Amino acid sequence: MSFRNEREWIEMYKGKDALWFHDGNKLRPHALLTSGKHSSGFFNSRIIIADEKLLKEAAADLIANFLDTFSLAEELDNLHVSCIVGPQTGATRLAELLSIEILPFIENDCLWASPRKDDTLGKKSMIFSDAELGFMKGQSVLLCEDVVTTGGSIDLTVEAITKAGGTVLPFVLALVNRSGESEVSGKKIIALINRRMPMWEPVDCPLCKHDSKAVRPKENWAKLTAEYN
Repeated sequence: MSFRNEREWIEMYKGKDALWFHDGNKLRPHALLTSGKHSSGFFNSRIIIADEKLLKEAAADLIANFLDTFSLAEELDNLHVSCIVGPQTGATRLAELLSIEILPFIENDCLWASPRKDDTLGKKSMIFSDAELGFMKGQSVLLCEDVVTTGGSIDLTVEAITKAGGTVLPFVLALVNRSGESEVSGKKIIALINRRMPMWEPVDCPLCKHDSKAVRPKENWAKLTAEYN
């Protein structure tokens, strides 16, 4: 059972005030992404994640879309999904709900984990808790993410899973894919919404050139969506 198609999920984001586009007003700030790039549009999945009922429906639709990629049931059996991993904090609850939604379609339990970002050694990485490291070895892991932008967090997550002894399956389940790509690091992106959003390096940002200020969108959502004369 599917709750919504892509168009309906886009409308849901709009209705929840979780989708934003810059209107060209230089007084309005624009989005500074985690990658350091600037953008004139943003999907604020934090708003969707905060709605437990809606997130459960999103997880169910993602599993349905994932299953639709297989023409034969035996193809899914051969994947042996045993764990779902999504990076903190955006995909933590999503990973847990996906591990529940997939249970009727597999013959084993499905664990979940959510590594945190760390750069204390001067290099970005993802780190599992001691408890997660205790069960990660030998797991067949399905990745998930709230929003796919450049794929940087996914690459770090893959590195952490491999280091912990897990095997990463060639898929990424996401609420939103704004990258404009169908794959990231050789892994097929399966998303509720596939919509490319413009991104620029700061030096090339046309909004900066018109004196619009770049801000972190989630922390400054009210400023992005405010009324400007």
